[in-house]
Amino acid sequence: MLGYRDQLVNDIKSYSQSEGITDREAFFNLYLQLLEDGDFIEDYHYLFFEGVGNYNRRIQIDGYAYNELDSKLTLFIMPPLAYYENKTLTFSETENYFKRAKYFFTDAKKVVENAEESSEGFGLAFDIFKKIMKIELLELVIITDLQKSQRIDVIPSDYESTVRIDYSIYDISRKKQIESSEQGKEAIIIKLKDDFDCQGIPALPASKTEEYQAYLCNVPGVVLAKMYDKFQSRLLEGNVRSFLQTRGKVNKGIRNTILNEPEMFFAYNNGIAATAEELVLENSENGLVITSFKGLQIVNGGQTTASLANAWINDRRHNSQEKIESIFVPMKVSVVNYENSQELIPNISRFANSQNRVSDSDLASNHPFHVKIEELSRRISAPAVNGAQFGTYWYYERANGQYRQETYKATPSVKKKFEALNPRNQLFKKTDLAKYYNLYLEKPHSASAGAQKSFSIFSSWMIKRWNNNENFVNERFFRRVVSLAILHKKSDYIVRNAVWYDSYKANIVAYTLSAIFHKVRVDYSEYTIDFQKIWKEQDLSRAWVRQIQTVSELMYKHLTDPNRTVENVTEWAKRQTSWEMAKQIPFELSNDFIYELSIKKIVESDRAYAVKEEKSFKEMDALIKVFEYGTDFWKEVLQWGEQEKIWNIQDKSFLEVAINMEKKPPSDKQSIRILQVLDKARFESFPK
Repeated sequence: MLGYRDQLVNDIKSYSQSEGITDREAFFNLYLQLLEDGDFIEDYHYLFFEGVGNYNRRIQIDGYAYNELDSKLTLFIMPPLAYYENKTLTFSETENYFKRAKYFFTDAKKVVENAEESSEGFGLAFDIFKKIMKIELLELVIITDLQKSQRIDVIPSDYESTVRIDYSIYDISRKKQIESSEQGKEAIIIKLKDDFDCQGIPALPASKTEEYQAYLCNVPGVVLAKMYDKFQSRLLEGNVRSFLQTRGKVNKGIRNTILNEPEMFFAYNNGIAATAEELVLENSENGLVITSFKGLQIVNGGQTTASLANAWINDRRHNSQEKIESIFVPMKVSVVNYENSQELIPNISRFANSQNRVSDSDLASNHPFHVKIEELSRRISAPAVNGAQFGTYWYYERANGQYRQETYKATPSVKKKFEALNPRNQLFKKTDLAKYYNLYLEKPHSASAGAQKSFSIFSSWMIKRWNNNENFVNERFFRRVVSLAILHKKSDYIVRNAVWYDSYKANIVAYTLSAIFHKVRVDYSEYTIDFQKIWKEQDLSRAWVRQIQTVSELMYKHLTDPNRTVENVTEWAKRQTSWEMAKQIPFELSNDFIYELSIKKIVESDRAYAVKEEKSFKEMDALIKVFEYGTDFWKEVLQWGEQEKIWNIQDKSFLEVAINMEKKPPSDKQSIRILQVLDKARFESFPK
């Protein structure tokens, strides 16, 4: 653990220095980013608040997260950082910290009465007190670099009125465990007998291949409801979770069947599709049953699961629990190992049948767009600046934990070299990219709506653009994305250090950049932002800094205006109305800033050339691939397709070109079409 603690302290110091924040906030962000990657929480906010509640009892929180899908509010609290102190978090200390966080919730009215209206603590307490947030579950979480006492084991839930309160501790050992796991997350372990008093779920083996095993099951509705009640949306595969958040949690048709025709539920419902890392199967008097799951994820049928759980808790006046006890749900579960899960699970999610089909935009995390950005990020080095003798890379983390895994088992010297070339402060993820580009597309309210919603909105834009012409993703586009990242990071620093700054930094930065982009497009339509200059300098000019300083103060005043229609500033920033009002706020671009703009026609010409160049690169790659397969392979493709009767005249003509390539090589464009014919064959089950 000592070596791990050395690395953690180094990460905290490095992060705090690069971001210009306290060690406390740095540790919070490092741990919460890990938990967000592992699907423990989403859309978290650092919010340090101390105060006094009823009866002079001490209140403290360090941050929060709100999950609308689960109606769950999570409050985080942190003890002081231990660094190298050999201390243990004791049971009595744990109770004390949990009470401080709990009192923020129970004494929200007192917080509203005492806190400054402009503070983030006031806004959150106001939403709790006025019941603007729907809260059915309160989760209190201790985040610490201490190691918890071995005396602390299971902490039972309790209730505050109708709100269930859960308790969790994420200490240094748990952080190390999550980072060391293959997927960067803790797999959900479900023991049916211990957890839900269920002797097992009847299962029928349905299919078995080298990649997966499948079973058809009949799940008691009460077990499914209790599973969701315990694990909440962690039980849902990420794309399904995003899908349900966008479209609402409870399906009225499913609820109606539960309450009025429970005996017909099996007949009416399409059932659920799920995946698991491992199953424990046992033979019983009634045949094969599943007694335990590891890593269970529902990849389709999320509304069925959420609706059962919601009815179990909220419709008791309609005898919902008695009715759900008579319900059974068909389930197909596929056991998929980690090596195959990254490809198979999204495909299972896409093709499984359900009442509400998950769209392509919800499955965009595995889209070729992200594969291309990843490839560009590994290949294109940023210009060397500030006297450095080598360029560095902006590392795009397409899959959770990639950056960490690069050096997980590396020697210290190899790790040091990797981090020198790929600095941690130049790491960005899918959700970061979505946020940066949403601001460029003038959607600061979308960027403020949380990482997953922001990503879903960006994905819809991206897929339409990709389907129209995928060659827009090229070196020039990548440099623009990095320039947007630089703009965001530098703006963050400028706002954080402004004399007027109090809170709501993320929202202020979002509105500031979008407001500047909007101003240029509307008032200087013949010009555009010079992203090439930002890329070359890896920094912002004085003109940019002064412009951000001016506009950010205006956006701060707008977001905290006492006459705003939504009290909570964070929620106000998410509204389209807020952004429409912000666009009307008058300000001028400085002459120095205008001077740095580029002529739009020249930039668009360069952009068109980059698209054309990317197309040429792909065509050349296609030609190489056609030759690598060889003529015998193309003969086999032609013969197989003729037997299956899938070819049209054009398909055959392109395959003939490939077969005769040694006499006359195909053109670049012909090579693209030949590979498309091969894709068609593979879609029709060509075995190679």
